[in-house]
Amino acid sequence: MDTLSVNATLERLNELVGTDVAIFGQLSLEFEGHCISHLPRSERLPEYDSGLYASSIWTRFDLDAIGQREQWLMQFDARKVVLLGSLYGPDSGYDGCGHFCLWPAGLVVRAIAKS
Repeated sequence: MDTLSVNATLERLNELVGTDVAIFGQLSLEFEGHCISHLPRSERLPEYDSGLYASSIWTRFDLDAIGQREQWLMQFDARKVVLLGSLYGPDSGYDGCGHFCLWPAGLVVRAIAKS
């Protein structure tokens, strides 16, 4: 499986929704803001474009699949990572995913590695 950047994943969102993807970027584990953002920063789209964090993907962690507790994830906060998981788009009637629907897509993460 090829590893995609966040921006490349979002450019191909319609094609990739419902599939497993490997995504490279910077992980953020902020309260109500778990996401992976595009790297390098210089290539990120405007932070809040059209009501969405345009160069980020909301993340939910399947801790059973990962085999770890939530506290274990903190070692990855603000780090370059590769996430493997299932990509999804907004539910019908919503413009985005995650907290307040601020992200253009979401990822259910089943594996994580520092990059």
